[in-house]
Amino acid sequence: MNFNFNDDQRALLDAVDQVVQHHRARQLQAQRFEALDAIEVDLEAGGYFDALVTEGLGPVAAAAMVMALARLPFCVELGASALLAPALGLPRPCAVLGADRSAPVRHLPQATCVVAIEANGVFVARPGADDVRTVDSLWSYPMGALNNHAALHWTKLDANPVDCLDRWRVAMAAEIAGCLGAALDSVVQHVSDRRQFGRPLGSLQAVQHRLAQSAVAIEGVRWLTLAAAAQHVGSALALAQAQWVVRSVSYDLHQFMGAMGLTLEHPLHRWTYRAKRLQSELGACEQQFRSAAQAAWPA
Repeated sequence: MNFNFNDDQRALLDAVDQVVQHHRARQLQAQRFEALDAIEVDLEAGGYFDALVTEGLGPVAAAAMVMALARLPFCVELGASALLAPALGLPRPCAVLGADRSAPVRHLPQATCVVAIEANGVFVARPGADDVRTVDSLWSYPMGALNNHAALHWTKLDANPVDCLDRWRVAMAAEIAGCLGAALDSVVQHVSDRRQFGRPLGSLQAVQHRLAQSAVAIEGVRWLTLAAAAQHVGSALALAQAQWVVRSVSYDLHQFMGAMGLTLEHPLHRWTYRAKRLQSELGACEQQFRSAAQAAWPA
């Protein structure tokens, strides 16, 4: 695929890269996930989350921005803020519910609004502090659940649920691509530094081959996601492929990192655990492949 960013998109992504580099230098705490208010302040002040509705940028720039920001070892609400909230006129941070409105979802404890994308419409509610409970989990996200979703005031938005679902799929695929890309880079650095049998672990051909396979898989997800953002079709296939590669890529990365990848002191788990949570959303890759097939060959 031959894909080139325009000047405005390149300028935005250069600025995002500076934000990423600045905050990535921060000292990590030994905990499952870490959210920094400073990142939120920088992104809000810079207007980065308006890319979707900014002339010259659009969904491609928004998706590429999510990929870049997902490379941070810190937890930021990205997908809904970049690809849903601007189009729907909603405040951020947002939490997007699954088919079961009472099930735990990412970012709900900090969300100012919750969105439900359903076949009969797109609905939004603004829960108060007493409407949400924090849920403990192994995922490297703040997780929460609604205490009584039926008691909230839900407003039906003037929005096409098919378009919103497409954008949400692109958002999750982009975040998976960013997480896995950063995870791969950390492992490549490790096998370059770690010596085994008198030479760097990364010099072993078997290691090189499997890391190369991971790199190809991640790059494929990246291009599928950008294509889906640009063409407004293929979002189910992009997310399906992203969810499909999470298992094999995460397995190999943790194999080559060893037990260190599961320690709180190393950031690898911050990326792979986020990707594994995204792997299961919207019915996982099986449902997304089925949706892609139905779109390509309708009955």
